Amino acid sequence: MIDRSMVKPYLHYVIPATIAFTLTCVYSIIDGLFVGNVVGDAGLAGINVAWPIYAVVLAVGTGIGMGGAIISSIRSGSGNAEGARRAVAHTLSLLALASIPVTIGIVLLARPLCALFGGSGETLNQATLYLSTLAFAAPFQVMVTGCLPLLRNCGHVKYAMCASLICSVFKIMLDYTFIVVFHWGIVGASFATVVAQAISCCFILMFFVRKSQRMRLADFRLNTELTAQSLKLGAAPFGLTLLPELTVVAINVNAMLYGGETAVAAYAVISYVAYIVQILIQGIGDGSQPLISQCYGAGKYEIVRKLRNTNFVVALTIGAVSLVVIYLLRWDIPVWFGASAITTNMIAAALPVFAFAYMLFGFTHISSSFFYATENIQASSILVYGEALLVMIMATVLGFLVGILGVWSSVVVVQITLSGMALVLHHFARIKLGLTPAHQSVLHRHRA
Repeated sequence: MIDRSMVKPYLHYVIPATIAFTLTCVYSIIDGLFVGNVVGDAGLAGINVAWPIYAVVLAVGTGIGMGGAIISSIRSGSGNAEGARRAVAHTLSLLALASIPVTIGIVLLARPLCALFGGSGETLNQATLYLSTLAFAAPFQVMVTGCLPLLRNCGHVKYAMCASLICSVFKIMLDYTFIVVFHWGIVGASFATVVAQAISCCFILMFFVRKSQRMRLADFRLNTELTAQSLKLGAAPFGLTLLPELTVVAINVNAMLYGGETAVAAYAVISYVAYIVQILIQGIGDGSQPLISQCYGAGKYEIVRKLRNTNFVVALTIGAVSLVVIYLLRWDIPVWFGASAITTNMIAAALPVFAFAYMLFGFTHISSSFFYATENIQASSILVYGEALLVMIMATVLGFLVGILGVWSSVVVVQITLSGMALVLHHFARIKLGLTPAHQSVLHRHRA
């Protein structure tokens, strides 16, 4: 655990970040609450099919933003203020450039992608409507998700929290207006996202044009070496954002095979609940990342280890508390989302299985965050991309062998496997933090 002197800086980063991630969670769940109660099971299933596709937008923004933020923090920790500023400006340019192809791709391929990712019948119609409109939020979403880690790594964690708060408040108000008052259905939910993200994006960009934060035009010029370094460091955060959604896709496809649209609607509610646990743990991992990266850049490796261990304790506690709460509320949660009686029965049976898996999720995903915060790209990539591969295999195999119960149980098997892999990777990470001559060379290059 961290020393008493580190408690205040730790809480300074982690608490606002966790609040911001929680607001993002509320922001995402609100679509399910309104659509589930107004449109019904088909609307819920449609969102669950479409959202993993749109998650590419979130992943692109997070990957680029986090990659640039890590570079900025390490340079700042080593005393290179000019290099840190250049990394921030360069990241803003990358985010703006990346938003263009992502938006065009979703606009043009909305329906075939929804069909490929498990949509059929009325579920496919609802998913296509949702994604087609949501695509217009993509340019704003890339900038918002990419700028939030930059703000946190610059020390402005409260400003980042306020940006998330503004987005969530407008999203809730607009969802109610468009879905309940105007009766726009699932299109109203996605249009509310477009407007809320545009407002949040304007608020964030106002920060970077302030006189105290202005950067030189030359800093925005794209640089091949810096781009490659940002993308390399951002690969794991990109995967950490996107690949859980591929888990949703894998389970959606197998749920449709072994349980039909009822199972897909049930998993829509389950994934919302799981997302709450995921996002709280991500708040701990990504919230502490600036502090870990700064200490790592300054060579304070004992503090780095203590920060990691503190994150483990906090994340595992969140997972254990979530397990108890979800079990106690397993019959109430489906009612909040307007699920039908048959869907409610399926949700109540599956929720405890997922809750146990996400207790282990705290260990595996805090490990991933720690590895990319300390430039251990190989270890973080093994956990992040290994999870996606394992889920696809296990959901398919166990679904075939046991049916829908096997599909639900696949997440537990995957998290147990990943936990073993993480323990091995942490053993080798301790060797790396011992600063071998080869690692000294790498560190010196990044400080430059």
